[in-house]
Amino acid sequence: MGGLSEKTLNYQHLALIYDAIMGDTEGVLRYANMLQDNLQGHHILDLACGTGDLTVVLRDLGYQLTGLDISEQMLDVAKSKDKDGNIRYVCGDMLNLHLDMIFDSIVCANDSVNYCSSLDQLNKLFEGVNRHLINGGVFVFDYHQSSRFIEFEEPFDEEGMVGDVGYGWHIESEFPILRHTITIYGSGYPVTETHEQFIFELGELQRLLEDNGFRWEIIDSSKYDDLYLDEKWMIKAIKEREI
Repeated sequence: MGGLSEKTLNYQHLALIYDAIMGDTEGVLRYANMLQDNLQGHHILDLACGTGDLTVVLRDLGYQLTGLDISEQMLDVAKSKDKDGNIRYVCGDMLNLHLDMIFDSIVCANDSVNYCSSLDQLNKLFEGVNRHLINGGVFVFDYHQSSRFIEFEEPFDEEGMVGDVGYGWHIESEFPILRHTITIYGSGYPVTETHEQFIFELGELQRLLEDNGFRWEIIDSSKYDDLYLDEKWMIKAIKEREI
């Protein structure tokens, strides 16, 4: 079953330009607005927090934040945004959660749950989340809908520059995988990183959530300026029992 592979998720080189090509300030604020209506309590764990944009916004809204990511390079960028040093950052694999505290709520944004490459890995994630939540605590995450396979039936390509660094971003779908291939050009480059996301049916996620002690509901994206409408499921899982 294992954890998330370094090959897929280390973001070693992408971290350098991630915010420039993936950043979405307006989208982060809409996401945070949605979370405010759905989170429970004050102590929040941001799983796969990446470069920390959402983590910092939630901190500024008054929550106490811990951010976890598998990539040291992404965390270095996140830490640079935490000017007051009051966010706890942890380098770790979200499929092997063994932290020294429990949380009121856990967040996993930006389709990070789609990096689970099997139902066994999804089960392991939900099991770890259950262990780290209080009873009645909330797990909020988004998940690619299967419509993404149709969207990228014809490959997507983008090229650009970030300062003096060039990049190429290629997306293609091959059921059940959405594959991102990013090539970075610059001094000491080119370097290519491949990131694979797996899409399982919503019913399979729901079954695993219930098996792991959660009841669940779909968050109405239309309430939040159509946040990821028709692209991703916004799922709120409430812990009902220990497993």
